[in-house]
Amino acid sequence: MTKQVQGTQSFSRSIGLLQHICDRPNPPTLQDLLSECAFTRPTLYRLLQGLEAEGLITQTALRQYKPGPRLINLARTALAKSDLREMSRDALETLRDATGETVHLAVPSGEGLVYIDKIESLETVRMSSTIGTFVPLHSSGVGKAYLSALPNAELTKWLETSDLRAITRFTTTDPDALRKHITQCRAQGYIFDNQENEEGIACFGAALLDGHSHPVGAISVSVPLFRLKADKAAYVTPLLECIDRISQNLR
Repeated sequence: MTKQVQGTQSFSRSIGLLQHICDRPNPPTLQDLLSECAFTRPTLYRLLQGLEAEGLITQTALRQYKPGPRLINLARTALAKSDLREMSRDALETLRDATGETVHLAVPSGEGLVYIDKIESLETVRMSSTIGTFVPLHSSGVGKAYLSALPNAELTKWLETSDLRAITRFTTTDPDALRKHITQCRAQGYIFDNQENEEGIACFGAALLDGHSHPVGAISVSVPLFRLKADKAAYVTPLLECIDRISQNLR
C-alpha cells in the first residue's frame, strides 16, 4: 500500500482554495468561500490564514480575498521560464505583425485558461487585457478553440457539468449551440468569437496540439469590431501559420 506523504492533504486543500480564489472573476468574501467550497468554517479559517501568512493571498479593504504579492512574483518567474512561451514568442510577434492586432497565448488553468503571453497591437485602440488574466472556456476565442481539440467524451462531460454563464449579452450559454460552434471550429481549424467574452471585441482562436494531438494551449487574434476586416482570411491564414510553426516544435 502506498504510504501517504505527511501533510499532503492539507497542502492539496490549500492549493485548491488558492486556485478557486484565483479563478473567480471577482475577489470572494469569507461568506462566498464558505458557500462555494466544501470546507468547515474552522478549516477554511486555517487555510486562509496559512495562505495569507505566506503572502499567497491578501485581503482588500472590503475583506475580499485576492492573489498576494508572493504569488504574483512566483507567477512572473514561472512565466519567464515557460518553455512554451519562449518557443512561441517569435511566431506570436510575426502573427501580430501580419494582422496588426493583439495576440494572446493561453494555457489551461483550473476551470479555464490563463494568458501567459500577449503581443500588443501597435494601434492606439486595442484590447485591454494583461498577462495572467483568467478566461472562461465557453466564452473566449482561446477557450472554445481549446475545447474543440478535446476528445469527444471529455468535451461531452465538460458540457454536461459546466456553468455556461453569460459574460456578455452575446455569450453562448446553451450547451447544444456551443457544441455546434465547436463542431464548426473542428471542421475549419479555427473559432470566430463575436463579442462573447468582451463587447466590442472579435477574436479568432486556434488550439495548440502536442505530438499526441492533445491540446496544450491556444492562440487568439483580438480585433476591435470597428477595425474588423470583411476578409477573415486576413486573420485566419496567419493564425493557422503561427499554430503550425509552434506545433512543429511540440512534436
